[in-house]
Amino acid sequence: MKETPVVGKAPNEVKAPARGRAPDAAGKASLFERVPDAARLAWPDIAAILSGVVSSLSKLMGGGIVAFYAGCQLGGVAMAITFALSFVLTYLVGKITFREGLPNNVVSRLYIFGTKGSAAGSLVWIFLLVGVLAVGTVQLGNAILFAFGWSEEWMRWALFAGISCVWVLMALFGTKAIARMNAVFVVALFAVMGYVVYLVAANGQMGDALTHGVLIPGVEVGEGFAYGVNYAIMTSGLLALFAADFTRFARRERDLVPISLVGSLFAVVTYLFGALITYFGFEQSAAYFSTMGYDAAGAAHAAITNPGVSLVLAAGGVGLAIICLSQMKVETSNSIGGANAVSNLFDSLFGVKLSWPAAVVVANAIGLLFILGGILDQVNAFMSFGSILTISWCVLLVTDYHLVRGPMRIGSRGLPLDQVESVNWRGVATIAVVSAVNGVLYATGAVAVPFVTTAPMTAALYVALSWLARGRVRARESARGEVAGARAEGAPAAAGAAPRGEDAAAAAE
Repeated sequence: MKETPVVGKAPNEVKAPARGRAPDAAGKASLFERVPDAARLAWPDIAAILSGVVSSLSKLMGGGIVAFYAGCQLGGVAMAITFALSFVLTYLVGKITFREGLPNNVVSRLYIFGTKGSAAGSLVWIFLLVGVLAVGTVQLGNAILFAFGWSEEWMRWALFAGISCVWVLMALFGTKAIARMNAVFVVALFAVMGYVVYLVAANGQMGDALTHGVLIPGVEVGEGFAYGVNYAIMTSGLLALFAADFTRFARRERDLVPISLVGSLFAVVTYLFGALITYFGFEQSAAYFSTMGYDAAGAAHAAITNPGVSLVLAAGGVGLAIICLSQMKVETSNSIGGANAVSNLFDSLFGVKLSWPAAVVVANAIGLLFILGGILDQVNAFMSFGSILTISWCVLLVTDYHLVRGPMRIGSRGLPLDQVESVNWRGVATIAVVSAVNGVLYATGAVAVPFVTTAPMTAALYVALSWLARGRVRARESARGEVAGARAEGAPAAAGAAPRGEDAAAAAE
């Protein structure tokens, strides 16, 4: 069935090309156009991309953080939360981008931010995704520095800059090449991780590795659990938002179920491997970072946040090679997601459509700025505040599409991009207020897990603002639709005889 955009209703199935076909780099030129039938993907191809993204050094770090800060038992609870939340959010957000055929940032124009208001979403996305890109770059760089015994500061920064250049070059190969790399590198990475688990068992450490408590000096159980849960929640929201850039390529809506399941399952499995790998190399890694001037707590934290060092300890040069290859596919995907946000930022604010290479370069340059700011040393704060931003965004998008524009009928679904309001102040105000309030609550220690207040506050505030503004929203949308219809028919309004855009909406009121 050929995809036809219909206001208020989206197709559940589209005609598919031959199995395995993936959008190439040229697809980036159609960032603001709905996915054509020829670019649709079979669900295993999309699941391969997501499984590759979640099987990364940053996710291995997550397993170490959850296990070492919360202990194994409470860490298991955090991983269960990760699976459930990742599946639900990936499915609900993915359903929206599939029906619209547009990436997350552009869909957010249609629903929660508006055209120029989506700049706010792009800034959040750049902070989150490029921040993760920077974390991965530092983790890979530290593994290489450890493997070769390099310690000079200039070597460190030259390496980080060189790695960033590699991400730029790889991002230009496009989604098809990334999907092919994922299938190979995911298997290779899990083979190395499996070897590390074998070493843990052979050394008689498996029992302790799966039952230990909090292992970070000076950290209480409750504090450590909150930290682990915040990391798990942040990555769940991030997975949902990132996956939305790829779920739009699905062939059928029902394919979103296995896609969401596979992505969520691989996230949890990678967490488990991360916990075991971190345990295997913890003592030597901590000793290594102690020689770099860290105190006991700082060295322990550095050992946990740099799982690549443990993999090098276990598998030597082979381990390092596989780390480099696996991280290449993850950070290439992160570069693409970050570049999408940069493209949307320039288009929404200035009406400028950046070339794809320029957007990729800008995203990676921002990543280098994060590294200069010492992001890995501030990963706790980054992940905790990131959980507020990702959850607020996901809940806002789901609430607007499935509730406000659904049963409440305040606004329409499936609008053309040229009929979207300039700024959806309800969405912009909601995410700004919720992020600020919950950021303060977390920073002051009033709330240890911001998700508990962020999710309900986001939904309640947006529904309330939408209900109060329902008449204005409907009138302005109707006016924009009339102007668009007049333009299409060649009426005087198309020649400028009638007000346009926001002026037309104001006149209608």
